[in-house]
This record gives sequence, C-alpha cells and structure tokens, in this order.
Amino acid sequence: MHSDDNQRLCSVMNASVHGQIEALQALATRINGSFSAALELLAECRGRAIMFGMQQSGLVGRKIAATLYATGLSTHILDAADTWEENLSMIGPGDVIIMLSYSGKTEELLRLYPAIGQMGNKVIAITGDPNGPVASQADIVLDASVVESRENREQAPTTYTTVLLAIGDLLAETLIRRRTYSSPEAQQSDQKMVWVRDVVSRGDLAVVTPDCSLQEVMKSMTSHRTSLCLVMESDLLCGIIADGDLRRSLTGTESLQGITARNIMNGAPVCVQENISAEEARLVMQEQGINTVIVKDRDLKVVGLLSSDTFEPAKEPGLDG
Repeated sequence: MHSDDNQRLCSVMNASVHGQIEALQALATRINGSFSAALELLAECRGRAIMFGMQQSGLVGRKIAATLYATGLSTHILDAADTWEENLSMIGPGDVIIMLSYSGKTEELLRLYPAIGQMGNKVIAITGDPNGPVASQADIVLDASVVESRENREQAPTTYTTVLLAIGDLLAETLIRRRTYSSPEAQQSDQKMVWVRDVVSRGDLAVVTPDCSLQEVMKSMTSHRTSLCLVMESDLLCGIIADGDLRRSLTGTESLQGITARNIMNGAPVCVQENISAEEARLVMQEQGINTVIVKDRDLKVVGLLSSDTFEPAKEPGLDG
C-alpha cells in the first residue's frame, strides 16, 4: 500500500473516532427523565426484558441483552423477522418490551404493536428517530439519533451502533448502582428472576387416556406415587384426576364397573406456561386455592407439574423437635 493511501485510511479512521466521540457527547446532553423512567421500569420488571431488532440493531441488541442479564435482569432477544405468532407467544404478562430501530419506522416492529398493546406490556423504544412511528407508539422513548453520512447509513451505521451500545451500558451500570443504593429489602426483591421452566417437575408423570377404567387410574397413580394423574389423548390434555376426585367417585358407589377416567376427571385444569415467573405461578395457585398447576410450553404441550411445595422454605436442621 502506498504511503498516500495509508494516510488517507488513517484520516478515515481518525474521522470515525471523532464522529463517534461527538455522538456520545450529544447523547450526554439528551439524558433526561425518559432515561430515568426506563431505568425504573426495568428495575421493577418482574418478567423479562424482551428485545426486538433487525439487522445491526438486532445484533447490538444481543450484546445489550447480555449486559443487562449480568445485572440480574432476565433478558431475551427475538428476531422481529420471525412470524408474528411465534414472537407474541414468547411474551409473558410481566415482560418489558424494548424496540430497537435505527430508522424509527421498522415494519417488523410496527406490526407487533397492536397485539402488544392489547396484552398490556410496557414498551421502551430506543431509536434513531425519536419522532418516528416506532417511537410514537412506545411508552418510553430513548433518543439514539446520530448524524451520519449517507454512505455510512447505507453501509454500516457505526455511529448509531456506538450510541446504542452506550445506552445499553449506561442502563446496566445505573441499574447496578440503583440496587446498591436501595434498602436490603429492595435489593433482595431485585435478585435474578426464577422462571417456571427452571423449577417445573419434568419427571415421569402418571398419565391415562379418557377411556381408562377407574382401576387403571388408581394403578397408575399408585405406581408413580403421586396424588395427581393427567388424562391425555395423544398430546392433548383432556383433564386431571386428583385424590379428591377418586374419593368422590368411590363414595356411595356400589360398583366401579363402567367408570372411566372421563367420568371423574376435572376437564378444566389450571395451567400456566413455562415462560412466566415462578412468582406469577405461585400467585395463580394462591388465587385458585390449589397446590399444583400443569405447565405447558410455547406450543401448549404439557411439560410437567409445578407444586406449591416448590415455594416452601427449606427447614433448618433441628426445627422439627
């Protein structure tokens, strides 16, 4: 390479560094109440921070998600180009949505807004156009706008990605600082979220078909040493049978002949999805007055059971007397 060419390339690199420094200095002047509101929303999040982004925004979003996860916040990055149904099935009631958009009018993000609005999830938009359609439908907008040449915008929006990374880092750092300033109770409540998928019992479950006899139901429950039996038809959950259902079916019955699982099952069992928090599942059980819920995956297939015993604190040695 000729010395003139080398000098020109060094000038380009020098200009790039100065451009990114200027963009970060401009960002510092825009840190306002919106950033504080975003911080509070993430600090109080009892679900996950779910990020949507395309192309460069999506790639940087992965790094931001990893940084926020290190603070104790559960995070997930989704490809906005995936099908509408697949993306929405991953969103839980306590999740905070973070939309990442350079242009501020990314179609793949805009198509998700109506359903997210109906679900009631809060949305933070981090965008290069704080007045664009992506920002206009968000609850909180973080201004990531930059001044870049047309060539840079078309090839690689490097200044924008620098600002985007800086916003992710400042949110993560401030989250950590906020927790160190909080009371011990607040710090404890901010510990990493426990998910149903992490605590669900996926062991060998007692399963019968709707047409199984009462004797077969009892045999299955006895062999699995459980008080709960699932009534399944292939992969479809038809109902459940608990000890109480068995006792009621036996009371006052002269003959067990002809009684099947279909006759005694509860056809509307309480179910939760594995992508919600364990605390949400505990509240469901408390509200319903039950000790066990059935856990399903994103495709609504049964993956296991979650018992209220999961939430009982372990007894310390010597407390039983």
